[in-house]
Amino acid sequence: MSQGAKEADAGLASERQIGQTIGMRILRDRCAHPAFTLIELLVVIAIIALLIGILLPALARARKAARTTLCRSNLRQIGTAAGIYTDRFAGALPALSWRGGPGLLPTSDVDIQTATTDQAAVRFQAVDIMRRWESGVLIPATSGGSNWFPHLWFSHLVMLEELGSLDAESAVAVCPEDREQLERLETLPESMDHNLRFRRYESTYETIAQTYSVDMVGGRLEPLSQHGRSIWEFQRAQIYLATRRASEVVFPSGKAHMFDSFGRHNGGEVLFYADERASQPILFFDGSVRTEETSESNRGFRPREPGSPEPSVMTLVTPGVGTTEYVGHHRWTRGGLRGIDWGAGEISTGQD
Repeated sequence: MSQGAKEADAGLASERQIGQTIGMRILRDRCAHPAFTLIELLVVIAIIALLIGILLPALARARKAARTTLCRSNLRQIGTAAGIYTDRFAGALPALSWRGGPGLLPTSDVDIQTATTDQAAVRFQAVDIMRRWESGVLIPATSGGSNWFPHLWFSHLVMLEELGSLDAESAVAVCPEDREQLERLETLPESMDHNLRFRRYESTYETIAQTYSVDMVGGRLEPLSQHGRSIWEFQRAQIYLATRRASEVVFPSGKAHMFDSFGRHNGGEVLFYADERASQPILFFDGSVRTEETSESNRGFRPREPGSPEPSVMTLVTPGVGTTEYVGHHRWTRGGLRGIDWGAGEISTGQD
């Protein structure tokens, strides 16, 4: 064999050896980094699904906790505004205060200038505020009907300047869990029935009756009462308004001022505030906000029977279910502004 043929054979052998070496390396690499099998992919998917199942409830709880914090913040802002209002008006507590009588009410709108009863006068005051704070929107004088009780969810209207809001339907007055009211806020008034537009200005938080009514019987005015009536039916005389002052509150850190009519922070279940299972943020008269359980509050009394040891009892009739009774608790604090809801036992109004 010639020298050239030998060199050619040697070259081919060398190339084969190199090829084998490269092939072995590829084989080793494939063995070291094998592709995923179907079973392995299914295991990974199962693990991811399990993690999502664990994390989603935690995220939901975090969002709910954030909404509770915002609810507390709203009440705290309202409490600050109430304090500013009280200072501005010589100690008077925030309340709708137009009184019925023979004279004209302090408004330039002819259709709401006269009211013979307090019940009509406070309705017209609420309408007047709504009209002034959102001019151009028709708010009829008949809004809510003759039985509308604006004190309950519209007392915040008198504090709009103190709240720093240019919108009467400010979201600060709405719990972030109150989806029904949030939907109203997002609805243009022009697209609503004109008789329902007033509800855009509604608050989630109700104000206790003793901020505009006497505590109990004993004077020329009769207190508001609810014993034996529906949870939304309030017994009022035609003339009942009283100017109440912060100095009359004896236990400001233990007496509820405003609270949600429903407990919305109970693990997804919405409960009437007086349900013994309810728990929610409460604004107290000292401006503080604490989350309290209804079952831990005093049971309250009957303002028109202050000597009775029994509380006010409200009823809710549910078709197909029956009648549920609720004890009044902090809506009907024994002694009114002189009473206490949390932190001590009830004061004596003659029941001992």
